[in-house]
Formats: sequence, structure tokens, C-alpha cells
Amino acid sequence: MREGLYKVDFHTVHGTGCGVVHMVDGKMRGGNSAFAFIGTYAGDGDSLKAKISTERYNHDPAFRPLFGTDRITLTLAGKADGDVVEFEGSALQLPGLAFRAVLVRLSD
Repeated sequence: MREGLYKVDFHTVHGTGCGVVHMVDGKMRGGNSAFAFIGTYAGDGDSLKAKISTERYNHDPAFRPLFGTDRITLTLAGKADGDVVEFEGSALQLPGLAFRAVLVRLSD
């Protein structure tokens, strides 16, 4: 996986969202208009594992959380292919609800 800044598009059965995430030295940091994303990742070849949590910083009710709660922790497994990373997983708080994200590298 190439380190750098990625755009991220994600979805659950409850809807979709997007944002950015910077992945470098095993750390993931990013966000969107309402939530910060803070986590870690590790890779072996093109396979990746990640754990990332959300933290709401914008309390505008127009920005609704995909999981129905402001704080979640996602455990993800993924594959890197050049500048694209695809992750699948679920939230520890709602294990039956599938989550999918596609990251596309924007910059170093």
C-alpha cells in the first residue's frame, strides 16, 4: 500500500458517506464535515487490516451518522491495488451491520 492522502467513499445499508484519510506510518487520520476518523493500519503485501474510530466534532443535526451513533470503532480487512484500497468490515458496536469503503490515493 502506498502511503499518502486518500479520498474515501463508504457505505452501509443505512446510506453513504465520503471524506478523506491520511495514511502514513501505520496511522490513519482524516474526517468529513461532521466526524474525525482516527485509527491504525498494518499491511502484509497487498493485504491490510485497520481499526478506526469516529469522533463527532460538528454537532449540526443535518449530519446524521451512518451507524446511528456518533462514536463507533470499525475493524476492517482490505486489499490494496496500486492507488486503490478496498476495505470491508463492521463496527464493534453493531457487528451485524456490514461496512464497505473504497479509498483512492490523491497525493503523498
